[in-house]
Amino acid sequence: MCWDFLKMTDTQSARNVRKKKYQEEQKQGGIFRNLLDSLRFRGKKMGAVLGLVDTKLTPFQKKKLLHEFTVFFDLNKDGKLEWKDFDMAREKICEMSGWKPGTDKFIQTHELFVTIWRKLQDEGDENNDGLITAEEWLRMWQKFNEQCLKQASKADEVSYERKLPDWLEKYIRYKFDLFDRTGDGYLDCDEFEYVLGDFGVPARDARSAFLMISQNNEKKVDFEYYKDLCTDYFRSNDPSALGNFITGKLVFSDK
Repeated sequence: MCWDFLKMTDTQSARNVRKKKYQEEQKQGGIFRNLLDSLRFRGKKMGAVLGLVDTKLTPFQKKKLLHEFTVFFDLNKDGKLEWKDFDMAREKICEMSGWKPGTDKFIQTHELFVTIWRKLQDEGDENNDGLITAEEWLRMWQKFNEQCLKQASKADEVSYERKLPDWLEKYIRYKFDLFDRTGDGYLDCDEFEYVLGDFGVPARDARSAFLMISQNNEKKVDFEYYKDLCTDYFRSNDPSALGNFITGKLVFSDK
């Protein structure tokens, strides 16, 4: 019996030693992982500065950006962006919302679109011809990606991947208000289908996309969440990101 007690005590003691050793290893491992993550980020950042890291847009990112350019920006479908496209977008939201000329909403919307266009033109119109081609559009995003990486610091190593151009912040506000037909601050499936249908998106695709971004209607789509989804769409290279579906397009194939 005494032997059994000593055996149990020895076993418990061994367990305590192993547990303490495991905790120490975990602690050291955590410190090491944090250091490794920091070094990886700093290396990535320095690599971008020195031109050693590939900061180019991936084919997947280009497909998403060109889809947005073609379907939602180039409204007259002439292959380039100009003020005419933004004026058409302004007219569309005012007409759909019942905002008459001279009303506060009508005037505010006009000012918003003038601001968006001017800022976009400053960043994307390389040859100052008053137009933004698809090639200039992609180069603008390429340049933005590079700038974000170079300007990132350890304090915001994640946020640089979530950063958006100033003009796009305003554009996202417009898109949310366009979808929010009832003005209750949330998007629902019917609103999503109705607005995307006006851009030629099949109703079935729009509904399927909304089920995905709303996580089968369990997640409320308010402005902050919608902005997160838009950030995924414009910045992320993750094919599984829910934001990839905000345009109603379900697959970005090579076709």
